[in-house]
Amino acid sequence: MRNLLRYIVVCLTLVLAACQDSGSERSEAVSLTFRLSTAELTRGAVTDSPSNTDSWSQAEKAVDGRYLYTVSVYLVNEQKQIVARRENIAVENQANEVVVTFDENDDLKRGIYTLMAVANNADTTISGTTYDSGLLGTWASTTYDELMSNKIDAGGDNISPKDVVQPLSLMKEIELHAGSNMVEGELVRTFARIRIEVNNNSGTFPLKINNLTFSNNFAQKRAYVFDDGTTRKYFDQTAAPVATSDDALQPFVKDSGEDYKTVDAQTSAVVFDGYLLESKADAGEEYTYTLDLTYDGVVTTSSSFYRESNTAIYRTSSLTIDNESYFLIYNQNRGRYLSADENNRVISVTLSEFSNLSATNVWQLIKNGNNYYIKNVNSGMYMQAPTSSNVTMGNSPIAYSINNNNSNNYLALQSGNYIEVRDRVNGYLVRGNSKYGNSNRFYLYKVKKTTTQSAPQSITYKTPITLTSIDPVSQQSSNVTAIKRNDFINILVTVSYNPESGEFEFYVKDWESGGGNVEFN
Repeated sequence: MRNLLRYIVVCLTLVLAACQDSGSERSEAVSLTFRLSTAELTRGAVTDSPSNTDSWSQAEKAVDGRYLYTVSVYLVNEQKQIVARRENIAVENQANEVVVTFDENDDLKRGIYTLMAVANNADTTISGTTYDSGLLGTWASTTYDELMSNKIDAGGDNISPKDVVQPLSLMKEIELHAGSNMVEGELVRTFARIRIEVNNNSGTFPLKINNLTFSNNFAQKRAYVFDDGTTRKYFDQTAAPVATSDDALQPFVKDSGEDYKTVDAQTSAVVFDGYLLESKADAGEEYTYTLDLTYDGVVTTSSSFYRESNTAIYRTSSLTIDNESYFLIYNQNRGRYLSADENNRVISVTLSEFSNLSATNVWQLIKNGNNYYIKNVNSGMYMQAPTSSNVTMGNSPIAYSINNNNSNNYLALQSGNYIEVRDRVNGYLVRGNSKYGNSNRFYLYKVKKTTTQSAPQSITYKTPITLTSIDPVSQQSSNVTAIKRNDFINILVTVSYNPESGEFEFYVKDWESGGGNVEFN
């Protein structure tokens, strides 16, 4: 899903009339045209998508920075003096353009200026209801320092309330020349937004979410309206957002009369959606959120393996395959069994105990026409074609022939090359060899699998999850070190459980960072 463009494009046209006295720095007329073009609202593909604004009210759009009703513009010179201003310009009927004109009375000269613009920095009434601007105190604009001191407040639960309109701001250095000047910038939201959706991938059991909490560094209680790009915007006072707060767009709400929220099998639910103020994690710290989860009535399955018979299979005529045919693969010449290591390579090991076999040493043969797929029971991966260096495991099955190779006393395993086990000097390496010899001779031993099930039980998970993002350029995932204004942190947590281990299985989809224009998958 592509998130909509979440910024405001500002076009600034400056027209400087040529002076009759070429040595004069003062212009007789400077015209500044300020055009404010709102972002296009792109329809979302999913009805409850955060990008789908089709059904949003005018107030909801104002809170989210999609509806503008007032704009103020300031020009500040290099001496940090406000030399021109236009304040409280009403934006009528959700207009896409605001034009501001500065004339000769504003006494603008050629040179470097800072353009400062703010939108929605005053209370407003929409459909008979008054909405607060979110400012801490009243707007101050007499001096540059006052402009820079304007702050917004997150409220008592450290969440920017859903019924408070957020200001949008721009602070950009520009240079005025003779003639026409064009500048583009971004008037961005002063809030960040975080949304957490949980997908219960279990095919059977409902998922209980007992609680949702955030780390104490997740949000600032206050933030400046204007961002000059320095660390001044970070306050020492941070706190954990209260997930159950009514200030959130979608607070974490438990089922009626219960101490948990239920997500049915094979369904998803948004467990939290809310606005935060920007923050920065201290060195060595992580942003974390914790989901307290439970599955009830889970039956875990455990499997054990033992060698069914001491009689080796060394003729293809004795090899029978059914739906669950498990074997030990024994190299007769080296006295070693094939196994798989943690690096998904086929290795050779010695075995002295056959009543409780490790699944890494057990192989399943799957018939494929006249050939076989050889699958490791522990990893679920398949033997790949042997090379002169090794034999690896992979997710795609590779066909092997198992034959007597003109001898009724041994079996050969071949996929292009033959599998061989080298001697002790070569570390009993398992690899491929184009020639058949003593090192290629194998026996198979039939293995029996037994399965036991536990009584129904509850399994729980309550471990902090680190907030990570994907860099849009490098596509590398890394821990988030700062939550920035205008960020939309859209998290999807997929939850299931492994019936054999009795443990939770998680997949958290990283969100892609990159400012106002962000793509989320």
